[in-house]
Amino acid sequence: MNSRIRIWSRLGTRVLLFLVTVCVCCHAQRPNHGPTIISTDRFRLIIEGKRFFLQPVSSEKAHRIAIPRAWLISPREENEEEGRTVSSIRFDEHVASFPIGNGELGILLSSYDMMTEGSMQAAAGRDVFLIYEPAPQRLRPGHVDLGITKERIFGEGCWYARMVHFIVADVNQDGFADIGTIKEEIRCPEGQEMWEGDSYEQHPLHWYVFSKDGWKREEEDSGWPDSYIEIPLIGIDTSPVDFVAQGLWRSADPSSWKSSPRYLPTYRRHLIADELVRKSESSLKPEKKE
Repeated sequence: MNSRIRIWSRLGTRVLLFLVTVCVCCHAQRPNHGPTIISTDRFRLIIEGKRFFLQPVSSEKAHRIAIPRAWLISPREENEEEGRTVSSIRFDEHVASFPIGNGELGILLSSYDMMTEGSMQAAAGRDVFLIYEPAPQRLRPGHVDLGITKERIFGEGCWYARMVHFIVADVNQDGFADIGTIKEEIRCPEGQEMWEGDSYEQHPLHWYVFSKDGWKREEEDSGWPDSYIEIPLIGIDTSPVDFVAQGLWRSADPSSWKSSPRYLPTYRRHLIADELVRKSESSLKPEKKE
């Protein structure tokens, strides 16, 4: 009898998890699964010392393209990073790409470096967009200049974390892929230094619209489109914001972070679902007899 109850309890847990996941997806802004496809297996980044190359993976003999270091980080920013505990130009070999709509491809390179010990728990990374022209096998900068896009650090009793998420859509209906950015932050309000003061904020969506000279920041943002595709995380499983939020509020669900966001990326929905499974399984553990 007890074993039958446990079986039905596990079945009920799975049904509950399915319903909650569906509910989470309904309340979050949904990505479009239309013709635009984000690929992470068409190119890879080759790093040789301080030099960077983009390599198509279709053939090892394919022409690899040199990437000027200044496209990834300006000399001024690189000088400012000297002596820091982490480097924001430790790029991952995986590369995201997507069709722009004119035969060219958008390329996203992503970096991340973090401390493995120490109280600061510092981490930093960048996201750099390039434009790939297939016929001449040539690159040019995308001009989405955001600097450091992911970061975390602990100091003076307070956390700071930042993450910029990216989505792709034809927001101005001109036939070309535009890039949307959603920034999240965890910070202490001014004048507060204790962890109880940390707060989470998701900033409004901003758009960079495509032009012959690259993507340009839209003066008046178009808001959320009816459909879009999100660019997945590259080289990391969770963002620095998720890392800090788990420590502060013990939950992967932003509804527990003092401010519920509009945008909920796919990986975070999976984190929430996994958390619900763990909590459900924990509640089903039989009581120990003394």
